[in-house]
Amino acid sequence: MARRARPHAWLLDYLWPEWKALSAGALVMSVRAVVVLLLPWPLKYTIDNVIFGRPLPGWLHAMLPEIAQQRMPLLNLLALVMLALGAADALLVYLGNRLFLDAGQRVVFAIRFDLFAHLQRLSLEFHRRHRGGELMSRLSGDVKQLQDFVAAVGIDLLPHALTILGMACVMIVIDWRYALIALAIAPVLFYIARFYSQRLRQALREVRNHEGTLWGVTQEILASVQVVQAFARESHEDDRFSEHASKSLSASLHANSVQARYGPSMNLVIAVATGAIIWYGAASVIRGALTPGDLLIFLAYLRGIATPARQLAKTGRVIGRAGVALERIGEYRTETPSVVDPAGASTPPARAQRLEFAAVGFGYRPDQAILQDISFVLEAGQTIALVGPTGAGKSTIASLIPRFYDPTAGSIRLDDRDLRSLPLGYLRRQVAMVLQEPALFQATIWENIAYGREGAQRADAVRAAREVGVDQLIEQLPGGYDGMVSERGLSLSGGQRQCIAIARAMLCDAPVVILDEPSSSLDARTERELMLALARLASRRAALVIAHRLSTVMNADLILVLERGRIVQRGTHAQLLATGGLYASLWQALRDDTPSPKLRMVAP
Repeated sequence: MARRARPHAWLLDYLWPEWKALSAGALVMSVRAVVVLLLPWPLKYTIDNVIFGRPLPGWLHAMLPEIAQQRMPLLNLLALVMLALGAADALLVYLGNRLFLDAGQRVVFAIRFDLFAHLQRLSLEFHRRHRGGELMSRLSGDVKQLQDFVAAVGIDLLPHALTILGMACVMIVIDWRYALIALAIAPVLFYIARFYSQRLRQALREVRNHEGTLWGVTQEILASVQVVQAFARESHEDDRFSEHASKSLSASLHANSVQARYGPSMNLVIAVATGAIIWYGAASVIRGALTPGDLLIFLAYLRGIATPARQLAKTGRVIGRAGVALERIGEYRTETPSVVDPAGASTPPARAQRLEFAAVGFGYRPDQAILQDISFVLEAGQTIALVGPTGAGKSTIASLIPRFYDPTAGSIRLDDRDLRSLPLGYLRRQVAMVLQEPALFQATIWENIAYGREGAQRADAVRAAREVGVDQLIEQLPGGYDGMVSERGLSLSGGQRQCIAIARAMLCDAPVVILDEPSSSLDARTERELMLALARLASRRAALVIAHRLSTVMNADLILVLERGRIVQRGTHAQLLATGGLYASLWQALRDDTPSPKLRMVAP
């Protein structure tokens, strides 16, 4: 998303599709402003012409010749007019509120949808830098502030602004000197509003930042509650939550203090001005320069001018929060993926057959090399195993294949085409991944399996589970394939989650399979069945296995031994043992372990 010269201009892109509803709402509120201008006038004529018996103005006398001199009929008519104006005001408020609230809801939905879609497509590098709770804070709380902002502008500020303009014009027509005295309050109120709104905005920015951090910490703690309880660290996490909550509370109290001074300052100025204006107006009535009804109009309009000022004090927090929300959402909108679809990329017509790493280097930071000079070729029907100490770079190599990251040196090629020249959608459909910690969704088991291929149905999921050899395990679970999986799959054991993830990967039928120790959580019997199923698939797939237990990859076609981001040895199991070195030492360290089933990538 391109950065705009004006940081908040992007909001117009979402308001424009709602121009009809917003225009209708503005029209309704404009009519309401006229109604509000008319509301005090029946009272003026009631006081001047009914109570004090003054003659009606000539234009009104011409309109009502029959009742102009009759007090009770005139009073009845004025009462009906007041009732009609009140009913019209209520109806217009309802229509205007409904139009602006509905438009605001649709704007919020569009912003939230686009922001969610944008966040999904940002590179993993972005998600490594931001907590999930912070993302949720902006998707929910910040976006909601924009709906409140649209409603506040349409329902409060717009009609009040029109009303103030109309009232000022009417007062000038009645008595321009008195009008200038009454309107002299406006610059003072404007200065107070600007003074406090700037400070309130800064205070609310601090509140939102602390709230985002707090929810990020909360999400992190709750997501790891099993670890927290396992190590009896509840008190520690209580203290950590309390620390961030206290910062959020302090920022909120400061914002409350600013807003608490905002309203009384407005009210004090309004009270002083009201007293002065009432004194001047009463003196003018005594002198005969104004009628009592004119004084009533001025006082009603003065109240009408003061009401928006008080409303601004009340809605200042909404407007301030919306300004901060615009900034915070805008920050994410300007983020661009580090991994993007190349311009004009074409989709190859055939399935991938060959994957090549050519002198690949990578680092999350320019001064931190994670991989250096990684080179190998993986063909269809071949299995390559990556082994080595923890932190050697095995998982990083796997993450480069679907372009979660791009190499900082060298190139990765799929059928002689650089991955960076291929459409991302095509590339990722060519790769099936089974991670060591599989991620499951809160859905049925068959739906989790079917997630591996768009449009897959229950029968496809069952077929994939049978192919991979885990159908009996799934059928023994409560509900079988229709059993619900809890959030993050916590209702299943590690081995059960892994079996479902493997079936999902098999369903997508990708020519390249990346297995991050897929059998680490399986018992010996299930592991043996799984290895046989993988062997049947290996004859037509390129398999890259990240091995933590060397016994599972003894029969791989090629074993790459990594240390500190470099390939230090390569060969078959027998060749590496004969050569000695790191692989032999790792094997020696595992000799006393119970033997595990071997990964035999030979078609039965």
